[in-house]
Amino acid sequence: MSKESKDKKKQSHMPNLIELSPQKTSEKDTQTNEEVTKKEWVITKVQAQKAKNRFNIFVNGQYSFAVDDTILVTERLFKGKELTESDIEDLRKKGEASKAYQSALNYLSFKMRSEKEIRDYLQQKDYEDIDPVIDKLKEHKLINDLVYGKSFVRTNYQLRNDGPKKIERKLIQKGLTNEEILTALEEYSLEQQKENVMKASEKTLKRQRNKSNREIQQKVREQLMLNGFENEVINDVLNEMDLEQPEDEEFEALKKQGEKAWNRYSRKHTDSELVNKTKMYLYSKGYPRELIDRFIKEKEGMN
Repeated sequence: MSKESKDKKKQSHMPNLIELSPQKTSEKDTQTNEEVTKKEWVITKVQAQKAKNRFNIFVNGQYSFAVDDTILVTERLFKGKELTESDIEDLRKKGEASKAYQSALNYLSFKMRSEKEIRDYLQQKDYEDIDPVIDKLKEHKLINDLVYGKSFVRTNYQLRNDGPKKIERKLIQKGLTNEEILTALEEYSLEQQKENVMKASEKTLKRQRNKSNREIQQKVREQLMLNGFENEVINDVLNEMDLEQPEDEEFEALKKQGEKAWNRYSRKHTDSELVNKTKMYLYSKGYPRELIDRFIKEKEGMN
């Protein structure tokens, strides 16, 4: 018998492996499909962001959420790890919270902030779950509205010479409670208020030129009230200050304003009408009657 005939005979007695294999493979495939159904979410990629210590997590080939390095390590988020939908949602919230917290820290790095300022800032950044961030900042003593209020009062009366009322309005805008504001304002002593009233008065006086004594005092008082000082404190300080300029200086100021008024009214009025119009104007500027009469006599004498 030839070698070829022997081989054909041998093959005829061997089992057909191709025909037998489908039954075993089908059983194995069914098992694998069941496992995939139970564990259908798998981390396929962990990618570092440009932002420091932040990582993008890809699940099943698509971007799913981002976390910081702490969450990455503590939750053991490595390629190939299997997750549930609940895991992904929880990790997404943790990642968002960590990002919001870091954003708040950056905002605080420039200067102290009130709770309302931080809430407003995070809302502008479109963060949704802000309460946990605020709680964590409080836990680490990074925000405290009373401490903030006291510091704010000291800064504003030392650098800006603001009065208590103006500071109070600002603190209301910062979201502090009435109790916190009242306690914070205790940092602003009466002596310091009086000192600031005097500084503000002297500063305003330097800007007053060609005005009557009455108008100068009125301007000073108006500015002090705008600065937020109490009437009682203003009166105490102004009563001790000499705001009046000498009579000859006030008359020189009157003459400058009087000349302008006289020239302006002389275009449409003459004689008594011109005199009356000029007098009324100078009265409205706070000049005393005797100085006004003196000016009018000089003008009439020149004419």
